[in-house]
Amino acid sequence: MRSLLKANFLLLSVICLSLVASSRAKDHRKARVRITNNSGRNIQPGSIYVSHKYSDDYKNQLVFGKGLQQGQTDDGNGNQLVDYTTGFLTTGRDWWYVTWVFSDTKAIYQTDPNNFRCAIDILEGAGPAALSAAAAAIAGVAACGLPPVAGCAASPLAAAGAAVAAGSLSKALLNNEKTCGFKQFILRSEDAITTGAWVTITIHAGNKLTFNAPSGNAATVYEQIEILQDGKVNIKGNAEDRSAAAHADRAHGEVGELEEFQNVLLQM
Repeated sequence: MRSLLKANFLLLSVICLSLVASSRAKDHRKARVRITNNSGRNIQPGSIYVSHKYSDDYKNQLVFGKGLQQGQTDDGNGNQLVDYTTGFLTTGRDWWYVTWVFSDTKAIYQTDPNNFRCAIDILEGAGPAALSAAAAAIAGVAACGLPPVAGCAASPLAAAGAAVAAGSLSKALLNNEKTCGFKQFILRSEDAITTGAWVTITIHAGNKLTFNAPSGNAATVYEQIEILQDGKVNIKGNAEDRSAAAHADRAHGEVGELEEFQNVLLQM
């Protein structure tokens, strides 16, 4: 009888632990994002896009509408949010892609992943006609400037074209199921908006971009790309920068995997 009671108690304990683990298996969280410009240059209004994927579960495209002068931050009034999951045995990852246009150039700048050729193929297959139109519009930005020169006929198209082009790149990669073109930066429970935390993306001089959150930091590089009139995408970055980006991505990925394993052990 005592053995039977003991066995039933153990079974009940296992069931209770399973229920607790199940209840913690997927905690849907939101994190708020802000952008800081420390590049030494000004960023064109309406051209900053942040694409975020949490594995296959969530996709977010954030548009920062303000033009950022050097040293300024756009926090989107706390409304620029991304979705992710934490909890027992969750293995999802957060992937990020950032694109923008500097005010003094007709080129787009974007975070530089470790396999951007794959991303270029996605972009060029997304709609050459639309990309060609955006390229023509961006060319008008250089001619008219922002704010546009009085009397410059191309200025309305130019101002819209810069945002359209940056948005086209961001949307094309976000809607594709692959993660090439994205930087990995994993969010944790302490990064959630409920804790008062921020995820801060900072564009630095020297082609460097950083992610900062309470759970940790990560860095990658960015490069200049051009959308040509025929709808092709031309990479302007150098091989050394792309090699550094690849190394940074691999290093952060290895750290992320170790942290995930440690978190699983702590929650068991």
